[in-house]
Amino acid sequence: MRRILGVTLVLAFMAKVNISAMSMHSDTTRYFPYPDRIRYDGSCMTIDGKDVFIYSAAFHYFRCPQELWRDRFRKIKQAGFNTVETYIPWNWHERTMPDNISDTSKFDFRELKAWLKMAQEEFGLYTIVRPGPFLCAEWSGGGYPRWISLFGPGTGELWLRGADPVHVKWSEHWLNAVSKVVAGEQLTRKKKGQKGVILFQLENEYDAHDTPNKDVLLKALYRSARSNGIEVPLFTCLTNECRASKDEELSQVFDCDNYYVDLTEAPSCARRMVNLRKAQPDAPGMVTELQGGWFSLVTGRLSEENYSDARHLKAISLMSLLGGATGINYYMFYGGTHFAGWGARGMTTSYDYNAAIRENGAVGAKYTVAKEIGDFLRVYGGQLARSAGGPCELQASGKLFGGVRVAPDGTRFVFLHNTDPDHGVKEKVTLVPGKIDKPSVPMYNINQHGERILIRDTDTSAAGSLAMAAFTIEADLPALGAGILVLPPGASPEQGEWWPKAAVATPRPVLNIQPVRIAVAKRVEDPVAKAVWKPLPAATSLPALGISDFRYSLYRSVFQLTSTEVSSEPYLLFNMFTRDIVAVTVNGVPAKRLFPDRADAQSWPTRNADKRIGNNEFDNRFEVAGLLKAGTNEIVVAYENLGHAHGYMPMEEPAGIRAGGLSVTDTLLSHPLSWEYAADVAGITQNYCQPGFDASSWEKMALDTTGDLPRKGNRIQPKDRQTGLFTWYRIEFYLPDISSNIWIPWMARINASGNGYMWLNGHNIGRHWETGPQREFYLPECWLNMGKQKKNVLVFGLRQTINGAQLHAVEIRPCIEDAAFKQ
Repeated sequence: MRRILGVTLVLAFMAKVNISAMSMHSDTTRYFPYPDRIRYDGSCMTIDGKDVFIYSAAFHYFRCPQELWRDRFRKIKQAGFNTVETYIPWNWHERTMPDNISDTSKFDFRELKAWLKMAQEEFGLYTIVRPGPFLCAEWSGGGYPRWISLFGPGTGELWLRGADPVHVKWSEHWLNAVSKVVAGEQLTRKKKGQKGVILFQLENEYDAHDTPNKDVLLKALYRSARSNGIEVPLFTCLTNECRASKDEELSQVFDCDNYYVDLTEAPSCARRMVNLRKAQPDAPGMVTELQGGWFSLVTGRLSEENYSDARHLKAISLMSLLGGATGINYYMFYGGTHFAGWGARGMTTSYDYNAAIRENGAVGAKYTVAKEIGDFLRVYGGQLARSAGGPCELQASGKLFGGVRVAPDGTRFVFLHNTDPDHGVKEKVTLVPGKIDKPSVPMYNINQHGERILIRDTDTSAAGSLAMAAFTIEADLPALGAGILVLPPGASPEQGEWWPKAAVATPRPVLNIQPVRIAVAKRVEDPVAKAVWKPLPAATSLPALGISDFRYSLYRSVFQLTSTEVSSEPYLLFNMFTRDIVAVTVNGVPAKRLFPDRADAQSWPTRNADKRIGNNEFDNRFEVAGLLKAGTNEIVVAYENLGHAHGYMPMEEPAGIRAGGLSVTDTLLSHPLSWEYAADVAGITQNYCQPGFDASSWEKMALDTTGDLPRKGNRIQPKDRQTGLFTWYRIEFYLPDISSNIWIPWMARINASGNGYMWLNGHNIGRHWETGPQREFYLPECWLNMGKQKKNVLVFGLRQTINGAQLHAVEIRPCIEDAAFKQ
């Protein structure tokens, strides 16, 4: 969960600091099934007998086409990472509701297995997995399947993530299955020297969820993982129940921290890491999520507008190391895309995250910083893993923050950060470290006979302290700059060397490729009569009908009215399972919404989001006076599934229409109607979104080719009027041949009203929200046809809003600034 908890840590910083995260309690027992393969202590992870600094990049396989995984892995590897991390979403791997809690036939783990295999075997990366069951991750349902809401108590109280026995059993259903898959990919199951899974997370950021008896769920997850073969260390993040727990089981799980801090608050990373290591003196200091950027919201700002820049990334990284981190994972290092609407409610299609590797695969200044830090850790990571120290007093202008860490061989690592965002610092600074404590926590393991054995070499971690006198160095740092002065044993400050080193700039090709402005589109209204209609049982949700994803569905009612009923029932009301939105036609004419502002489908769901929809609450209301007639009437409804929230309400609610009908007033249903439903709009079942579909009968229409086409912005869509329910557009375009040694990504810049989905050559590339701010959409190169003789087809399926569904202008744009030479 990318959330800064509502607690600000205010730490009084003393004039002289005597800091060691490893000088607290001793005699802690940890159980490691294969300590010769993988274990940890109060300093770091030890893998195959070697101390390892975990340098990890977050990369979610479910947000990237499989054809592009290899490119993303290659860039991660080239940046110096030794580890890659991913969430594992339950709803991605069990999309269809199982027949019962023992049914495992609906799981499909092929993508997970392929991703782990490529990461470990082809690119030689360790892997960290985080299967939840709750992820947050700005992902639909926070990873929970939509169908699981059918098993909740329906009391209005929070149920998911809690200790309710039914929820716990379903969580075990998931973790039992995923653990079996991960077990075979663990480092402990591989030959020595081979890579594998090294860490397995339980739950996620539980501190953010206020529910009683958290230990009940955590212990159930622990037992599930262990009983299904998970042998590598287990961890949590921001879960206080596992932080230095005395419980027999939870004491075997260590907790990590997540750092999302403002531009000038990098020093808090060092202080929080010191605090974490004091709280857990027998576990390594790890940052599960070190801020790599930020997500974007519908009606909000794009990720590129977030303050997190390359300076910020460097500062929070080095300050985490100063505090004693021996493992960091950038979230995100590659963000990706919410294809097919899998982002949580309110998220844009883009999950670019302003990450080091951008949504389209491009790299920039953040990537360069990460590579520079990777180069530093490649040289000094082993020494840093066993170092001691932390922040200390600085005698200088007050703009600098820093401290010292000392490796076992006496190498000093002097960390400095200029906290001024506007001005550089060039001055002498005196560091007053006091005494730097050496590691002093004995670590034990339990062998197969139940005997406690010492597993750490006391000769290299003997208790004691190394007194260090104050010393002075020359600091020269730009605004918000950060650096590490490495002083070999016995070296004076003048003999030190500053790190990280500036990376060599990568040459880029000079190209002259023009955007393709689309002049003509084809258009057709969705033929709702051709949809696959089925009877709708009363009060039945979409998940109960087998629909747990985010498609557009239809509802229809055909009924008889007398002239008296026509004149006395001027309102049409809908009671929903969750706060989704519908558009309506009555006898072929669009109905007017009572509250037009609620047609803004991106702002409305946030209201009362902490409150369930009541059985008698009508949150979609229309005026139908003048549209009804005596005799046979037909009402057709286009249902817009706004997505599954990733925390709290409506995470626990199903989707769909619970009831609908006519009314004398706008508050109480007086004439319930019987309904039928179509799981998809007719164009889906008619294959409109497929490139081979024959659209020769569709209406041709001219698009704007001369006006400005904004690349981003809120509420700048064309203003049209609603004429129906759901409209389809199809455009065709050709792209130039590109040299085989040149890589260039492409985007579609779109100005349109209406909400819906887009398909590129048959692939669903995500949602279009008319309100913005996203106006450019990534066109994965693996789904494009390059060459002047190879046609590309982009199809839009748009629900009409009060602004209609008008495709005004489209441009297919090469991202010239991101082009690179292929490697």
